[in-house]
Amino acid sequence: MQDEHERKKAFEGRMAELKQRMEAGLVVRARILRTAVERLLTGDESARKVLKHEGHKLRGVAGSYGYQALTDLAAELERRASLSPPDQLQELTNRLIERAEAVGAHGAGAESAVRPAASGSAGQPTSAPPVGTTRTTPSRVSQPSCLGAHGGSVRVLAMDDDATTLRLLGLTLKEIGGFDATVVTSARAALELLREHEFDVVISDAMMPDMNGQEFCRAARELGGHAQNVPIIILSAATKAELAWHSGLPGPVVWLQKPFMPSVLIQDVARVVQSHPLPASAPFARR
Repeated sequence: MQDEHERKKAFEGRMAELKQRMEAGLVVRARILRTAVERLLTGDESARKVLKHEGHKLRGVAGSYGYQALTDLAAELERRASLSPPDQLQELTNRLIERAEAVGAHGAGAESAVRPAASGSAGQPTSAPPVGTTRTTPSRVSQPSCLGAHGGSVRVLAMDDDATTLRLLGLTLKEIGGFDATVVTSARAALELLREHEFDVVISDAMMPDMNGQEFCRAARELGGHAQNVPIIILSAATKAELAWHSGLPGPVVWLQKPFMPSVLIQDVARVVQSHPLPASAPFARR
């Protein structure tokens, strides 16, 4: 019992540390967005790509921790930056910076620490609590009864270019789910692993720097062999409309939206593995 208590306490400490790093990172991303807005308003059209990528990442990370108002502001900034000409970006960016800095200073209390955003939904608490709160259960006792194709722990390959999100995924998959998880920071690194190892499921962010989720799915299937049928979960802050392309991808592909609660993600991974079981094969030979 004491060992379990100590393990739980250590886990909660790591999650709290991760949350603090994430909150500081949100301010950095918001300032990157402000710089991109300034570039766009001076006529630099290449800044639109930065706004789309960094805005997507900011709302993905903020959403994963339950900061709905900040998530909504980032989504609205993405939308307005796509207009020709862009609309009211400076005022919106100022609100985004203000809220991100409030989160960095006050954490979960920031959702009520600054004025609500104009979208209407901003400022309302999300249904999923921020990671690290008491509703998150860091225990393998509730782990899904799910085994991989070889009869052992489910082997998961997960990728995300955001360091805090990737660490959260790793802790969630290993500590809560008890899965045999490998995490990488790029789609190309994931493809290299898929060439040499078998996994029961792959988790991919929809928007990686080196390729998007659609490109990754197609590249994985082209590897042939085990990778041709491994189920791929696309985990993203994008809307269903933004990810409409996933329905036409080859092989089993499942889309899950951020924000996610760790315990719910574990259940979703188990469900995908059980719905798309892979046959056990002979020991995997390196290509």
